[in-house]
Amino acid sequence: MDLLRERRELNQGLGDAFATAFELAATTGIFLGLGWLLDRWLGTAPLFMVALTLFCIIGKSILLLATYNEKMKRHEAERLQRPRGQSTGAAGREVQRPAGAEPR
Repeated sequence: MDLLRERRELNQGLGDAFATAFELAATTGIFLGLGWLLDRWLGTAPLFMVALTLFCIIGKSILLLATYNEKMKRHEAERLQRPRGQSTGAAGREVQRPAGAEPR
């Protein structure tokens, strides 16, 4: 059962990563296209195209950083709630440490 949970967590992480990557690429493409259309309509060369693309990339980066920080705070809170002698290994399994043993 533990293997099933680990596999589910791995698949969830991969799915989240692909969704985030697609969202970043698609949103940037949409803003790039809107900027191109505005430039074409107003005759302003690449002004709006560059400005909207930079706006999108900066905004998505800030959003990504905020989401990451929130997940790390949640992860840290979960880690602090665990009993002192337990921690999670690389594969997500509970690892029992003797009392007083320092993590590596």
